[in-house]
Amino acid sequence: MTQDQQTRAYRSRGERHDELLDAAALVVRDAGLPGLTTRAVAERAGVAHGVVHYVFGARRNLVVALLERQARDVLPRVLAAADAHDDLYAALDAGIGAWLDLVRQEPERFRLLEAVSGTALEGDDGLVAAERTLWHDGVAAGISRWAVRHGVELAEPTAVAADAVLALVDGLGRAAWSDPDGGATERARRLLVRGLAHALTR
Repeated sequence: MTQDQQTRAYRSRGERHDELLDAAALVVRDAGLPGLTTRAVAERAGVAHGVVHYVFGARRNLVVALLERQARDVLPRVLAAADAHDDLYAALDAGIGAWLDLVRQEPERFRLLEAVSGTALEGDDGLVAAERTLWHDGVAAGISRWAVRHGVELAEPTAVAADAVLALVDGLGRAAWSDPDGGATERARRLLVRGLAHALTR
């Protein structure tokens, strides 16, 4: 057994967890969600098939873990951009702009979200709901924190505002993929964000 194999053999469960998620993200990037099997992840990570089952159990748990890691990585960056502004329009625009920048810079990162959204057609509505809840709860918490910090009372409940923000980023994110120079997406963003800020202002 080589030194590298010995090191890999004695990794903790937490280290295995991260290693397997890295491998799973690469599988999704290359083969989409249909190609994400526990066997494919094991092969990509260079471990025995049983290791994936030991760490995650069912394939579905692996997908949910990927979604959770995505949210933990992306949401703080988006919310930090919004938190830097005192004005509601500027905060919304900065947060949504940060999201679009990530989509453009790292499109492979968002293939998983698109793939999971498509699983509803295959009957796994639970994955779609899990993904939506992760993002909705994170965005709602960010909006609530911003409003309290700046003493702003929104015209709509926080949950409704979060739904509206997610609808905007979903639509604008898809538009950005088919808009090479970004001009049309940016014009749409300014218009839609201005409308949302107005609707949320008492």
